[in-house]
Amino acid sequence: MLTDAFTEHDNQAARRKRLLRLIGRQVSAEPLMLRCMKLLGIGIINAFALIAIIGDIRRFETPAKLVAYIGLNPGQRESGRGKNIKLGIGKRGRGDMRRLLVQGAHAVLRMGRGTPLGKWGWKLFARKGQRNIAVAAVARKLLVQVWHALMGNPPDAMETDKSFTTKLRKLTVTLGKVLRAELSLPGNLDACVLHFQNQILSHAKIDTA
Repeated sequence: MLTDAFTEHDNQAARRKRLLRLIGRQVSAEPLMLRCMKLLGIGIINAFALIAIIGDIRRFETPAKLVAYIGLNPGQRESGRGKNIKLGIGKRGRGDMRRLLVQGAHAVLRMGRGTPLGKWGWKLFARKGQRNIAVAAVARKLLVQVWHALMGNPPDAMETDKSFTTKLRKLTVTLGKVLRAELSLPGNLDACVLHFQNQILSHAKIDTA
């Protein structure tokens, strides 16, 4: 039984690695996904999922419409006395993307305490006394930043250059030497990171042209 359990564990680990590499392949070829990774709390998987689910950002005229589509907007119901009672985010919208953004929000609160968004989230936590409320609010703000980034507007919740470089290095390592060669990417890690950065800049110039 232990042998079967360890074998299954190894098979699942290999499957996750293979899927992550496939996701990395898509991200490395899509400037919009790379652009999303410049935001706080958005890594390889989140960047891939955002573009896969959102598609053409022009479908959403405002950030509020994107937030509602994903289901991160607070719900409300009317009481018998005609009062609007605010509810949590509930189970509306795209639960798959919502869960990923919530994970990203947790990362912002855990690792981005010194950033404006992280500080805002902790102040909200201190005021409300409930971490889940702060996490949902940070996830909502992250999604608004995604809308701005994809529309070509300068977002506010940006990673530092050092943190973004770390993300790109992780993407490069995830791809591996064989796949980087297959995709005609530089074999050297630093050169590959520079290639991704230039890819984002080139795409941004096209947007503003």
